[in-house]
Amino acid sequence: MNNYYMAIDIGASSGRHILGTFKGGQIILEEIYRFTNEMKVRDKHLCWDFNYLFEQILLGLQKCGELGEIPVTLAIDTWGVDFVLLDKNDQLLGDTIAYRDSRTNGMDAELRKLILEDELYRRTGIQKQLFNTIYQLLALQRTEKGILDQAERFLMVPEYLNFLLTG
Repeated sequence: MNNYYMAIDIGASSGRHILGTFKGGQIILEEIYRFTNEMKVRDKHLCWDFNYLFEQILLGLQKCGELGEIPVTLAIDTWGVDFVLLDKNDQLLGDTIAYRDSRTNGMDAELRKLILEDELYRRTGIQKQLFNTIYQLLALQRTEKGILDQAERFLMVPEYLNFLLTG
């Protein structure tokens, strides 16, 4: 009996389930399921539709069941800067606004009032890109008063999707 390993790769425009196994000393990879992904406009912001994404994850896993190739483990990979906030009851706080949304415009100037770019780079090692999480958090703090105080959990998108699978 072969062990199967699932990689769920979700990008800004599509996602796919890749099932891997070892046969005859080789790694065999097979695309099991593919789906589209797109941002939706909600309240004038570009947002991710997590209900849809989670449904697609489940459909891909269901396909594995139909094939009799049940993964023993899985990993989820997505774009790297978006996040969700959960309250004390593990409910989403607001929409998950996508990194391509314009809410971060001008946040670099706001952040420079708090920390110099050189110091930020020294601490984080990341380039200044307006879609980075730090600019999103600053925009959220400025536009959604009190939401960060309500947050009990901060999860990056892959962790949130794993949370939906496992609790």
